[in-house]
Amino acid sequence: MSWINKILKGDRVIWVVMFILGVISLLAVYSATSSEAHVKIGAYNEKVLLKHATTLLAGFIMMFIASRVNYRHYSRAIELVLLFCFVLLIFTYFFGSRINGASRSIMGFQTSELAKIVLITYLAKYIVVWNTKDYKFKDLIIPVFLPIILIVAPIFPENLSTAAMLFVVCIVMLFIGQIKFSYIMLLIGIVVLGMGLYILTDDMVANIRQSRYEKVVAAAEAHPEDAKLQERAKKKPRVSRVKTWQGRIEAAKLEKEAKIAAGLDPDKSPLHIDDRNAQKMYAKIAVARGGFFGKGSGKSTQRNFLPQPFSDCIYAIIIEEYGLAGGIFVMLLYIILLTRAIQIMKKRPLTFGAMMSFGIAFILIMQAMINMGVSTGLMPVTGQQLPFISKGGSSMLMTGFAVGMILSVTRSVEDSENGERKMENGELENEAEMEVANEE
Repeated sequence: MSWINKILKGDRVIWVVMFILGVISLLAVYSATSSEAHVKIGAYNEKVLLKHATTLLAGFIMMFIASRVNYRHYSRAIELVLLFCFVLLIFTYFFGSRINGASRSIMGFQTSELAKIVLITYLAKYIVVWNTKDYKFKDLIIPVFLPIILIVAPIFPENLSTAAMLFVVCIVMLFIGQIKFSYIMLLIGIVVLGMGLYILTDDMVANIRQSRYEKVVAAAEAHPEDAKLQERAKKKPRVSRVKTWQGRIEAAKLEKEAKIAAGLDPDKSPLHIDDRNAQKMYAKIAVARGGFFGKGSGKSTQRNFLPQPFSDCIYAIIIEEYGLAGGIFVMLLYIILLTRAIQIMKKRPLTFGAMMSFGIAFILIMQAMINMGVSTGLMPVTGQQLPFISKGGSSMLMTGFAVGMILSVTRSVEDSENGERKMENGELENEAEMEVANEE
């Protein structure tokens, strides 16, 4: 076992938790992708499993590399990396791949996954810097508050749940970092005001874009020989995200009213399953049929109906196959990860490594709890994946790297404690030798 300890540096409990999550991921994704594999490549999904296993291995490699780097290096040039992330998010907003009306990725890579880690690392550094100084609100605007707004703002229109989750983590970090509470409340007020302005103007801007697009289409129809006009007419304008959110709320309201009119329980009884509520309803069915011990590995039936059984609703598949006991076990793994980060906070309070570890662990467990809430019907559909379990390249790689950063901090704490023990043992040995010499 000594050779394993030499290779896997850092908190062994975290390593064990991540290995268990990796095994669960392989089992759950293999089962959840059976329908997708049947449609795309035939009756067997070994190719899908092999691809996911490769991604999972890449996640572990990222974790290993990050754990070997001295965590203090992560704070160096973090300002430039944060600026790069801001530019990347802006580029994604305007030119990223659009899926379901939202632009979240560039060439399959979700830029917000990187931005989350970078912002937490940046904030951890500057919380420690300003915690030791006498400051006023204006002193924190540029170095602390503005970066939070600049990163969260471009994510907000395209991925509301991720933006809200990241902002909550930042607020909690500021609170734990003992930044003045009144200043934190002022920041919250500014962000809420900004959200309100966006909601008020987004629909108006979308209407202007639509009007311009209609003029381009009309011009293209009048001049079919103009290749540039034809190309512009193919590019549909960005839809209003506020209208999308309103549509979801109104759909849920109408369905609830229809249930009441039909004499059904508006909170439990499904009126019908369609494209709007399929993910939520089939996930509920999967959870209900799982019981306490589940149907057994690979025996899920709702994977054939769920739109995203291998990512957004993979927790529902886990409960269906492994029961409530399996669901609780997975939840405990994420809680253990958070508790290990909290232990670092206790050992090294208000240090860069402790703040960074807590922020990363906290956002991972928040993401996990949101995914679990969606899968069990306690929360509306958000699109959050289950960290290190759901199928997905960018999420797997960035989660692996983020956990590796925590492991790097635990390695440093471990080395420091070992050094203190060696020094203490050396002092005791010297004292013993002196006592023997005195007796002689």
